Amino acid sequence: MDVLILLVFVSLTLAASAVGFFAWLVRQRTFQHADRLALLAIEEDARPGATTKSARRASKVE
Repeated sequence: MDVLILLVFVSLTLAASAVGFFAWLVRQRTFQHADRLALLAIEEDARPGATTKSARRASKVE
């Protein structure tokens, strides 16, 4: 029975900290540019044939 009380306390603490963290993020205006960040994944590359440093390194390894 003591474990049940501990589990309830821990779960309430985690839930309260999650709500507090969300409220802090909203106050910091972190979500102000969320629409722009969602579109970054579908932007086209600057040059279609451009290679990155990591791609060049991977081709040297092979």
